[in-house]
Order: sequence, then structure tokens, then C-alpha cells
Amino acid sequence: MTKPIAQLAEPGRFWIRYSPRSWATPERPWVRLATGRLGEWEVGTKTDACELSALADASLDNVLYLPPVPPHGAVARDELARALLAFGTPVVIQLFPGEETAVPPASGAAFVFDLLSSLLEHDLEALRGLPAGATAVWPLLPGLTDDPELWELGCGNLAAAGVRCVQALTPALSPADRRRLAEGWGGEQTFDALFHGHPPSERDFARAAYRHGLEPFLLRPLPRPPARGARNRWIGGVVALAGELWLRLGRPVEQGQAFYRAARWIDRTAYDLEALAREGNLAVLPLDPASREIVGECAATGESARLARLLEEYLAPGKTGADDSRRTADVQTIET
Repeated sequence: MTKPIAQLAEPGRFWIRYSPRSWATPERPWVRLATGRLGEWEVGTKTDACELSALADASLDNVLYLPPVPPHGAVARDELARALLAFGTPVVIQLFPGEETAVPPASGAAFVFDLLSSLLEHDLEALRGLPAGATAVWPLLPGLTDDPELWELGCGNLAAAGVRCVQALTPALSPADRRRLAEGWGGEQTFDALFHGHPPSERDFARAAYRHGLEPFLLRPLPRPPARGARNRWIGGVVALAGELWLRLGRPVEQGQAFYRAARWIDRTAYDLEALAREGNLAVLPLDPASREIVGECAATGESARLARLLEEYLAPGKTGADDSRRTADVQTIET
């Protein structure tokens, strides 16, 4: 079996831990959730359509990413998703507005609708067709999808549909990506924005979405029986999100990295953290004080006051354009 690509699970990358190495790619614009880059969408792109089925025997207890596929690949993708979900593997399935899947919502899969093609074609009505409770990703492209007026209209439609979460993602664009976007959807002003503009602010978008009642981050998909470790993964996710927000708020990098180190340790440990907290033994764990505080809060009350304060500050009205901008080089690491 071909091993999937492994990376650190982060809230800014939709909690993805594993990705297939190749698959049949769609023929419309999309963004790779795992890497924060644009995907290939040209007709005739050479791919290995059998790669997804090769993952059916994988024993994974962390999030597997199933990228978008062309219509002829949907059946195989859905069969794989159902097989993995039956094992307890948490799965993120990326779809387009209007696309249907045979994987039922009650399965525990996280469905993330990619709005890129709809936004490029100015089809905001498609956003009203998303299912209630869904999550969407809004790729922020300079001169194309970063207009605050567009955000207001789009988020209004998403809220009207009952969407729960819309998460911003500013893709890292190659020169080829910029040329392709400019040739397909841009004019002179768009060309200048794509090649010379500043990266759009994910924080500004999150503030706009939050005003419409939309959450800014996907809830971490958790393993389900017979897989184990859901409670620790949930706590690790809270600590990781605290680290993400801490760094986006421009606070000292050392503590942000400490949050992420703690989150990774929590993901790996076999200790029952909630039991240790009840017994008063958290002090013996290799965690920094701030991370240990979050673990204790989660075990005692089922939520973290520290995380709530960070999220409130991140979403509070403030100066626009002063971004968090994602610190990929600080945290993101691909593992082979």
C-alpha cells in the first residue's frame, strides 16, 4: 500500500494529518486544504486514479483528507470514505457547491465546500445552496476574492443557507498560478493586485464572517469507535487552536510554539489526560504552564476560558489590514 503524506495537524490547515499522494483531480479551480496552495485543474492532468482506493486498508486514527475529484471519481471516493469512517478514522471531504455525496452527514465526516470556482465566476447564488450546518473555505486571492463588499454579500448568503463555519485561506501563489488567474478572470487591475498586491487578511475576513454568525475555524474532526483517543484529540485541538490564535495575534513566538509542542505531545500520548486532571497529576506531564492550564480547564469544565479570550480578541473589531498572516514557516511541517 502506498503510504499517505503525513503533516502536522493544524487548525489553519483544517486539522489534516494525512493526504493521498495522487488522485484524479477536478477540472475546475480549487485550493488544496492541506498545503494552502492552488490545485491543478486543467483538463487531462495526469493522475493516478487508483491512489484513493489504495488507502482503504490504512489504519489511521487522525484526520485523512479526501480532495475534490471529477464526477467519475466520486463513487470511489465515497466508498473509501465510508470504509475509513467505519474504522473510526476522521475524514475531511472537500466538495464543490452543488455537489452531492453518498456519505451521510451522520457518518461523522467533515464536509468542506470549496467556494473558489463559484467566487471566480461571481456565482454567489450557489452559496445559498450549501447544506445547513456545512463548512466552507473562502480562498482569499488579491484582486479577485478579497473585496470586503464581496465578503458581506457572500457571508450573507452562507448565513442564509444555515452554514455553520466559513474558514478563510490565503493560498500561497506561484508565478504560474498568478498568470493563470489573471488570464482567466482578471483585467489590468487584477493583474496588478495578483502580482504586486499584499496578501489578503484572513483575520479581516474572519471578523466579517463572524458578524454574520459564522464560525471562523472548522471544529476538529475526532476519531470514533472502534478507534480511540477522541477526548485527548479534542483537548489537543483546543491547545493547538490557542497556539494558532496566539501567533496570529502577534504575541511572542516562544509561547505559540510551546502550545503547538504541547498539542503534538497530547496527540501522541496514551495517558488519559482527563483522568490525570481529576487525580491532580497534570504537574508531572511535560507541558508548559499555559498549556497545562488549558488541559485543566478542558477536563474540569469542557471548555477553555483562555481559548475563549484569544478567540474574542482575534474576532474583535479593529484596524483592518493588520493581519495575523499565517506563519506557515513557523509551524507547518510536512512529514514523509
